[in-house]
Amino acid sequence: MTDVVLSTDDLTVLSGPETIELLVDIGPTGTRGSKFFVGLGNPNLDETLDPILNDIYVNSSPGADYGYLYQYVSEPGGDTWIEVLNINPAIYSKIHTVNFVAGCDASAGSGSIVIPITDITSVTGLESDNFSIQYSIINSTPVASSVSSVAVSGTDLVIDIEASEYDGSWGPLSAETSVHLFVSVVL
Repeated sequence: MTDVVLSTDDLTVLSGPETIELLVDIGPTGTRGSKFFVGLGNPNLDETLDPILNDIYVNSSPGADYGYLYQYVSEPGGDTWIEVLNINPAIYSKIHTVNFVAGCDASAGSGSIVIPITDITSVTGLESDNFSIQYSIINSTPVASSVSSVAVSGTDLVIDIEASEYDGSWGPLSAETSVHLFVSVVL
């Protein structure tokens, strides 16, 4: 390679290019972004889909996997759909009418709520510890209450609540009243 030495400090440009070509086309088509599919059942069993990596699928078929969101990912052994999120979590919310009856010790009234587990979730084999219970008793006077027990009895969830009301003094809640109930499944 030859070294070039410029001995002058001035540079003169005599003319520019005759034409300048500027292309403003959008260019070639690239890989599409994530596509959302909705179908019935497990997407790994649906041969009509033409997914690419990172596509999303929502199972709208009633049953144990209803409401699951799947993503198409690359795994050892080949590309596959995997469960990512349950967009329909097992939540039960309802207003129950409960008849509270004074107990023999007269310190609190007792009431029970019985809910078929299938109204809450389709998951089987759950125990009482798998249910989170939140509630509010509607009453015209202040109420102090607690859940005394949560049990699975056959196919039902049984929630027992004890409550006292304040009407000048504390006594057992002994009335039919509304209980706002919220139950979620904890695995």
